[in-house]
Amino acid sequence: MSKNPSLIERVIRNILAGFLDLFRIGNGPLSGFTLLRKYFSPKDLREITSAVANSEKTHRGELKVAVETKIPIFQIFSNKTARDRALEMFSFLKVWDTEENTGILIYILLSEKKIVTLADRGIYKKIGQEKLNLISTKIGEGFKSGAPKNAVLIGIKELTEELSKHFPARKENPNEISNEPYIS
Repeated sequence: MSKNPSLIERVIRNILAGFLDLFRIGNGPLSGFTLLRKYFSPKDLREITSAVANSEKTHRGELKVAVETKIPIFQIFSNKTARDRALEMFSFLKVWDTEENTGILIYILLSEKKIVTLADRGIYKKIGQEKLNLISTKIGEGFKSGAPKNAVLIGIKELTEELSKHFPARKENPNEISNEPYIS
């Protein structure tokens, strides 16, 4: 979604996102995530959950969407990038822990306007990082055009097409990872 900002810009963006999160509106699940509400409504998040669930009926992969409004300031000073944070989330959310190593993470860092798509080793053998980067770019373009939910849905659709081609569903197709987006 954006170019590489300077250290100062990253710190300011993440501090601002943290400050905005202090202003709660209501008691709902998104009440403390002001930056998140700018991009996604509760209905949008339900639609993304549904799209992931429907996608996973057609293949043996596991999709996970993770949206973070900000990253901890100390991680910025440790030179952690959005990709580094996505790798941490890949592990934290256990996207790697699927039977056939077919987990995919769509990681969105709102404060820095970065999107990273990562996949487990079973996926890389068939799809590769270049295709995942193209999907991330398309999602980023959707954010820029003001349609973040649709952008994520298009990314899920493209991943579904690839996964259905390389990892079609079998009779037994357990859901190994929650379909709901991880919000932080």
